[in-house]
Amino acid sequence: MVAPVGRTKLASETSTLKVGDTAPDLALRSHDGREITLAGLRGRRVVLAFFHFAFTNT
Repeated sequence: MVAPVGRTKLASETSTLKVGDTAPDLALRSHDGREITLAGLRGRRVVLAFFHFAFTNT
C-alpha cells in the first residue's frame, strides 16, 4: 500500500484530540487556491469535514 503524498505519520503515532482540546494549527488550500490557516480563524467557529478518498479517483 502506498501512503498518500504529504502524509508523514501514521494515525497510531499521533495523539488523539479529546473534546475541549485546542486543535493544532494547520494550513489547507481552499477551492480557489488561497491558503487558509486555523490560526487565521482563531476566535471564529470552524467546522472541518474530511471525506475519505474524496476527489482522489479511488
